[in-house]
Amino acid sequence: MDADPAHGPSGALELLSERTGTPFPHLLAARALTRERLAALRPRLEDGPATSLLADQDGPREAVVLFGSWGRAELTEHSDDDWALVVDSGGEDLGERQQLLSWVGDALGTGDAVPGATGTFGEVVSAEKLAARIGLQEDTNLNLTRRMLLLLESVAVAQPEVHARAVRRVLGAYLDPTADGGDHRPPRFLLNDLVRYWRTIAVDFEGKHREPDGDGTGKWVMRNAKLRLSRKLLFAGGLVPVLRCHEHAADAMADVLVAQLAAPPTDRIADAFLAAGTQGALDTGARTLAAYDRWIGILGDGDARARLQALTRERRGDDLLWHEVRDLGERLQGGLLALLFGGRLAPVTQQYLVF
Repeated sequence: MDADPAHGPSGALELLSERTGTPFPHLLAARALTRERLAALRPRLEDGPATSLLADQDGPREAVVLFGSWGRAELTEHSDDDWALVVDSGGEDLGERQQLLSWVGDALGTGDAVPGATGTFGEVVSAEKLAARIGLQEDTNLNLTRRMLLLLESVAVAQPEVHARAVRRVLGAYLDPTADGGDHRPPRFLLNDLVRYWRTIAVDFEGKHREPDGDGTGKWVMRNAKLRLSRKLLFAGGLVPVLRCHEHAADAMADVLVAQLAAPPTDRIADAFLAAGTQGALDTGARTLAAYDRWIGILGDGDARARLQALTRERRGDDLLWHEVRDLGERLQGGLLALLFGGRLAPVTQQYLVF
């Protein structure tokens, strides 16, 4: 089941389950909940009292876009509503958008689902700015984060055509032959920025716990668990499709990547294991994603989630749940390393990933 520009890898997780007999109950339940919640939200946001602010005589101007577990189709009852107003072109001036931000904020991010306090979400985000400022000083940590999340884990809840244009605008900046030096498969510019984002996540994890006025070790365990599992799977879910671009002609890469990135990251990984074409690869893929499925089950369990959130760095060594999470992370990493270095992807991984 290779990536197809028209259809992409959607449904690959279910197909891997069928071929190996391995169930993924928590991931599939999270997908069902995501679909259900999106279906309930869309009429409220597309037909609400401020709908006219989303479009003018030239058509839609902004998309209401959800990120995080919404964009990964991994929603649980405890997920945050990380959202933004994504503008396909133009700047991030508020103007009448202030009313739109308030309106969307009344529908999303209320109660315990409020977005994080970093300023990444709940704001206007210009796709033009994301695409124009790649690298150098103006490409701030915030700009890099928003650009990568738009590509790797985003879904439109209103005006999906604006969201689709924004994704293509950003991909186009990476795939522009004048910027990338021609027929590069995989696309080096995108590959390097993706790796930069992963390393930035890892460095920022450490930085957050070294700040003198930070939260110390209070959130270390949950952040570490997410780094081992959710963040690593997200990175791999971008890395693998980019590396697989070597299988396609240069003029097909944009369509291939759009189709791949429109699917949940777990589908992108499952698709790569299926494409490997051996029973050994299928079994490895099933074990890898079964570990991740268990992690989603832990996140969806209110008691288990609260236990991890309350656990401190100093006391984690005595906690059985923490040891299980570490084991899940090792199983996930082992499977991803086998995918990248033990099969069809090994030559391209070895040639391009490090240097």
